[in-house]
Amino acid sequence: MTGSHPRHQAGDPIDLALVDNAVHRAEGLAVADPIGGLADEVAAELSGYLAPLITHAEMHLVAKSGVTPAAQRSRDVLADSIRHARSVYEDQAADAFTNPTARLYLLAGACRLLKNAMVPPW
Repeated sequence: MTGSHPRHQAGDPIDLALVDNAVHRAEGLAVADPIGGLADEVAAELSGYLAPLITHAEMHLVAKSGVTPAAQRSRDVLADSIRHARSVYEDQAADAFTNPTARLYLLAGACRLLKNAMVPPW
């Protein structure tokens, strides 16, 4: 956990502002200090957000409807984003990342993709 930014607890609503804040911190640490203790804490925080983000995105995917090519493309993009995020989540859980900079960018990117999928369209 990072200071005043507690890791997401299962069943809690997802605070997208906290996710966004963690994404920005991870991107900054990827450049400044990808192997420090803060980087590990932010990576753990992002990993804690990924599981509920994936679950919510899967529910959103099931609820998406429409038969137009644009609607199908929208579902395909979301499904690809979910697969990518799940892969990143599993690699983080297995401690499979060998490049600390890439680890932070991949976790941040997966969270950003799914966070953006949760934001309602204008």
